[in-house]
This record gives sequence, C-alpha cells and structure tokens, in this order.
Amino acid sequence: MVGRYIAVLLLGLLVGAALGYAIPKQEECLLERSKFSYPPSGEVTIVYGFDANYPPFTVMQPDGKPVGFDVDVMNLIAEKYGWKIVYKPWDWSTIVAALENGDIDVIASGMTFTAERSQKIWFSVPYYTYVHQLVVRSEDKRSLDEILNSNEYIAVQVGSTADKWADKLLKAGYKFKKLGLDSYVAALEALLDGRASAVITDSAFLEPYLKRNPAAADRVKVLGNLGAPKTYAIATRPQDKWLRDKINEALEELMNSPKWNELLKKWGLD
Repeated sequence: MVGRYIAVLLLGLLVGAALGYAIPKQEECLLERSKFSYPPSGEVTIVYGFDANYPPFTVMQPDGKPVGFDVDVMNLIAEKYGWKIVYKPWDWSTIVAALENGDIDVIASGMTFTAERSQKIWFSVPYYTYVHQLVVRSEDKRSLDEILNSNEYIAVQVGSTADKWADKLLKAGYKFKKLGLDSYVAALEALLDGRASAVITDSAFLEPYLKRNPAAADRVKVLGNLGAPKTYAIATRPQDKWLRDKINEALEELMNSPKWNELLKKWGLD
C-alpha cells in the first residue's frame, strides 16, 4: 500500500514537471536594498534631517550649529557607534519626501508616529509622549466650540500633525480659517500679534517654550486638548533595517540610563 502511494506521488511530480510546474522558491524580501539595509563597510555617515525651528527638540543657532533634545539624542547615538553626522535642516512640509528620496537618512525632530506616515517611512521605538492643544490669548473668554466656529484664523505649522488636526476639524464641519506657517514658533507668534485667534500646537513644544519665555506665557492659555496622546519617534526608510535596529538598541539603552532624565531636565521636558 505504501509503495503504491509513493508511486502515485512520483508520478504526480513527473506530470507536474512536464506541464511546467515547479516547487515555488522562497519569496525574496519585498523591500529593495537601500543605503543602510545591511552593515556598511567603512565609515558610517548619517545625514540627519530636522526642523530648524522646533524648540526644544531641534533649533538651528545663528552660528549654524544645531541644538536641542533630539540633537543631543542623535549625537549620543552616533557617539556610541562612532558614526559621523551631517546636519541638514529641512522644510517640514517636504521632509518625509526628502527621507524617501535619500536626501537625508533619518528624521529626529519631534516627529509624530502616525499611521499615515508609517505607510511611507518606518519608525524607531517611541521616546516621548505629548498631547495636541488649542491655545488662545489669555483675555479670550470664548469656549473651544465658539473658537472653532468663529470664522477666524487658527494658526498651524504646515505639514505638522497640528495641520492635520485643522483639516480634520474643518472636514467635520467646524467653521474657521486655517493660517499655515513654517513653524510652531511662527504659529504662536501669529496668535500673539493678532493675526490668528488661536493656534493648534502640542504640549511638547508649548510647555518648554513658555518656561523659557515667561512674557509669552502670561499672554496665552490652553483652551483644551485635542484627541488622545501621541508619541515621537525617529524616522528611517523602510529598507534601512540595520540602521533602525542600531538606533533602537542605542535609544532603549539611553532611555534606561540616568542620562535620559538629565536630557529631559536640560531641555525643560521633565
């Protein structure tokens, strides 16, 4: 009986071969090989893309030197592995495309991990949590609903998650005008100088900024939070698995060390 089954099996294989069928080969990875898919040979140079005006995470100083919480984090990661970093400030509205196109290798600049972005780029482990907020001038007595239906300008940074929040609210039927600017700092300034009646921002920017600018703190107030908490993570190309693994290893090591709390305190994020 067993011999008959074996004969039938062999016959089936022979017929399949004659008809052009073959045992399928193992599928290759769907992601094309990229700059940091595997360990590179020689010196590793990381082109680091960031927002030049997003305190306290990334700020380009007048002397051309970048500073901030995320800058410190990337420098410590590079120091661990002996990498060289090339700093490249980039317009936030096109920074994801810059990563996809290979103009930069990572984004570490208070970038929110979102489902939409993760369709194009992949993220490290998250390292900071915040909430979106609607902020108005201190003397404004209107409710959140009244502000959102005021037909007045609400300022946002173009390309940010605050920008996405404004679009979501407009799509839901709220009646205001969106004022898109190039940074959270510029959006807050628009509120302070009267060009906008409110600003959608996030607590990761606002709280440290107001600590360092008490005059501005006296002039604004948080009217309410928008949605659930969000997280920041370091962005890489999907193909760059080796780079992402190394970043995750160093980032988790740093977050579990006393140095992490020192960095949070240094930049007013504690």
